[in-house]
Amino acid sequence: MDDIELRPPTVASAKHTGLVLDIAALRIHNPLARPDEATYPYIRCTDRRVLRLPEPLYRWATETIALDHATHAAGTPPLFPGQVEFGILDGIMYAELL
Repeated sequence: MDDIELRPPTVASAKHTGLVLDIAALRIHNPLARPDEATYPYIRCTDRRVLRLPEPLYRWATETIALDHATHAAGTPPLFPGQVEFGILDGIMYAELL
């Protein structure tokens, strides 16, 4: 997979909005990778763009994937497709489900 890495913008304050994307899916590339192989989370946007998530968002990605599986198992609507806001606030990269 030859993805472009997502580059969230820096936002001036919590009152400002970062980059909002329409996400079709959040997945892990090569989840059963051998030690010499790469594995990383990525998003597939509704416009078919595929963006690799930067390392500071790996934990958010794995927690969100787990939440998505739990909501599916509970019979509630899936998280995706849906919107996610990405940004950097006070030097910390974030992702927020909208």
